[in-house]
Order: sequence, then structure tokens, then C-alpha cells
Amino acid sequence: MALKGCYLLVKYLVFLMNLIFWLTGLLILVLSLWMLTDPTFYVRMAQDESNYYAGVYLLLSVGLLLFIVGFLGCCGAYRESRNTLTLFFCFLLIVLVAQISAVVWGYANLDQLESLIRSNVASTVRHEYGVISSRTFTFDSIQEGLRCCGANGPSDWAESTFNNKPEKDALGLAISSTPSSYNIPLSCCSATTEVCKTVTKVAYSMPISPSIYHDGCSEKLLETLRQYMNVFIGILATML
Repeated sequence: MALKGCYLLVKYLVFLMNLIFWLTGLLILVLSLWMLTDPTFYVRMAQDESNYYAGVYLLLSVGLLLFIVGFLGCCGAYRESRNTLTLFFCFLLIVLVAQISAVVWGYANLDQLESLIRSNVASTVRHEYGVISSRTFTFDSIQEGLRCCGANGPSDWAESTFNNKPEKDALGLAISSTPSSYNIPLSCCSATTEVCKTVTKVAYSMPISPSIYHDGCSEKLLETLRQYMNVFIGILATML
């Protein structure tokens, strides 16, 4: 009787563990689909488009694999099917090897990844904001969501193409002049719209308003990336 009770306990513990796998896979699938369909997703700005989509599809594959592993494990534990459980453990081994490889690769290339993020954010601020509408929309979302401004701070906007549009006279000819001020996007401002319209026009000789976010978005994105990596490592440690 005691052995039967222990057997049932182990059976339902295995079922519960696989239910967690199944839910984790479902969560990763939803996250991957969100990253593919939401143009404002933060990490998109940190990478080239090709690298971004390659990473998302890889994440989608891992989520799908975990989803299948969890389903097979639940079915095998509940129905006590030896073949299903064997298939489950094979898939589980593949998932664990893939996750360990991903963590090792991430830490081995962390410096390169951080450098890539910094250079791409700086390039967006300097050359693409106000020129490419999708990048402009995404970076506005980043600045509002992460409460940051520019790549390293609000003064970055002084060197941006966002401010390097030459003024034109009545005939449409460009007028060459030395600007005395520069504009900061409204998404950098935490105050009301009316106040923001005033404080986002910054004179070179004046300090930047406290209503403007002073932290750079490069560091904020890196903090977000590190948090995601820590969560991922925590999930991996739990599975091991």
C-alpha cells in the first residue's frame, strides 16, 4: 500500500513537472509571436533586422519544442506509456543541450552583443530617427517605455539628422546658418504635452530641463537584456 502511494506521488509529480514545461513552452511561443508582430518591441532596435528575426525564430523553435516535450510528458505520465515517456526524455535532452548552449554562447559573446546594441542605437539616433518611419515609431516607444532619451543622453539629439534639416527660404532654397538650439523628441519628455513642446527645444547655452529623461537608451536596453538573460538562466536552473 505504501509503495502504491509513493508510485502515485511520483506519477503526479512527473505530471506536474511536465505541465510546467508545457506552460513554459506556451509562454515562449506567445512571446515569440508578440516579438514577430509587434513593431515596438524593444529588442528590435538593438539588432539588425536579419539577426533579430533569426533570434526570434530560434526562440519560437525552442518554445515549440518545449510545448511538445511538456505535452508528451503529461500524456506519458498520465497514461503510464513507456514509449511516450521515452520520446519525452529524448526531446527533453535536446532542449537541455540547446538551452545550455544558448547560455554559454550568450556569455561568451556578451561583449560583442553589448557593442552591437550600443552601435545600432547610436546609428538610429544619429541617422535614422525622423527618416525611417518604422524606426522613429519604435524608438519613440523605447524612450517612453524605458524612460530614456537618445543613445547616451538627450544631448545626442544635437548631432542627429532629426535636427540637421536645413531651413529653406521662400523659393525653397536651403539657407546655411549656425543653429543656436536643437530639438529633442517629445517622447523624451515626462511632462504634459504643452510643457514638453517648450522644454524639448533646447538652447546650446542652457541646461536641459528636468522634465527630459536624462538616462541614455543604450544602457537601459542593456539592463533589460541582462534581466531577460537572468530570467532565462533561472528557468534553466529550475529545469536542471
